[in-house]
Amino acid sequence: MSKKRYSPYSILLLAFIDLIFLIGLFFLFLFIHDSGWERSLHGLLVFAKVHYKSLVLIILFWLLVAGQVGLYNRFRFSRFLDILRRIVFQMVIFAIILFAISGGKKESLYTSIESFYFLSILFIYLFFSRLLIQNILKYYRKKGFNLRNVILLGFNDNSQGLEDLLVKKAEFGLKIKDIFVVKNPKENQSLLDLNSLNQYLQTQEIDFAYISLGNGMDEKMVGKVTDILENKYIPIGFIPSSSLEIKQSLEINYLDSFPILTYKKYPLDNILNQFIKRVFDIAFTFIVFLFLLSWLLPLLSIMVYFSQGSPILFKQKRNGLNGKEFDCLKFRTMRDDKDNNKKPTERNDPRVTKLGKILRKTSLDELPQFINVLKGEMSIVGPRPHMVSENEVYAEIIKKYSLRHYVKPGITGLAQVKGYRGAVDSDKDMEMRIRTDIYYVRNWSFLLDLFIIYKTGKLMIFGDKNAI
Repeated sequence: MSKKRYSPYSILLLAFIDLIFLIGLFFLFLFIHDSGWERSLHGLLVFAKVHYKSLVLIILFWLLVAGQVGLYNRFRFSRFLDILRRIVFQMVIFAIILFAISGGKKESLYTSIESFYFLSILFIYLFFSRLLIQNILKYYRKKGFNLRNVILLGFNDNSQGLEDLLVKKAEFGLKIKDIFVVKNPKENQSLLDLNSLNQYLQTQEIDFAYISLGNGMDEKMVGKVTDILENKYIPIGFIPSSSLEIKQSLEINYLDSFPILTYKKYPLDNILNQFIKRVFDIAFTFIVFLFLLSWLLPLLSIMVYFSQGSPILFKQKRNGLNGKEFDCLKFRTMRDDKDNNKKPTERNDPRVTKLGKILRKTSLDELPQFINVLKGEMSIVGPRPHMVSENEVYAEIIKKYSLRHYVKPGITGLAQVKGYRGAVDSDKDMEMRIRTDIYYVRNWSFLLDLFIIYKTGKLMIFGDKNAI
């Protein structure tokens, strides 16, 4: 059973409302500053044309700063003090940028007092809007809505404190569904068995898991339990014991004042980064369709049809974000064979046609996957989606294999431009590919995506010796 991540639409809606308020405030203070503009639709359009560059810069920097300070992080685990801290950081950095943009024009956007009022109103809006949202969510969850199921694995001196806190603080919307312990189960507890846990997670909707360290939950057991949870795409928190030494890969978060250790977040866990990546995917795809695919797709379709008949496209089940299956599209490059959906391509594979070899060598067979990008199933850049049969095999062999499904699969990826594409002659070949994919997941940046696209273009033009 694949885990679905929570919908980002509520966060994106909040960001959209913030931008509408920001744009409205921008023009309101411009009108106050410049009272001589013509009061007509034409005058308004002229006014907007004069100042649109400043507005674009303000919106861009607002979003960039918001991504860095976490202004649009989820509210479930955030204390209002943390939210207020993000608002203050956002406003301080944004104020510096606003004054810089204003000072860079021949005539300042606003006077100093106007800028002060502009920023003050914006701060008041952010403060009260977040306060309202958090209180609405608290009330909503106390009434039994928007709940998330939690399991506790292991039990140490601090576990009871977390259990009591979640009962007392219903506004977190976290419901303890089951507790599994390593030894001596008490009432309402079950003995932890790894095989049973795997079966349990197949049938139950679990949103979070907290592992209590110590008291029989040694490092080896923690590793096994963590692997099982990660393969089900369940977020993990760690309940520290008093003797715990915090690892560098963990960070402290708090439920109220209760400490919880969690893995440091990946860049694409950030909603704003997801939004930036999705906007780029759509914009890049439309540009490619406009200048390249509008004529190349029909041409290649005709060539494939006359070379080997219909169907022109080959659909194959692949695992995408969070392991969810989707139909990955490619130009058909192989002769009909019962094993095409099961057996990966090999070196000098006799199933590949003459035209298919050319399409594969130049990666032109992948072009229909831009349709998958528009559908939201894939991204321009990401780990290449593997066949379902490959996932089932290598998930058992290669540790952390499932981490590559924490982001959308891509038409191209870091592993491909690093030379880890093509035939898999050994488990070591696949391990190197997966290691590179995991690096991408943990270290994503927009510049890294641009670098991978640039390297992919070079390989398409000059050829890739690893393409088969």
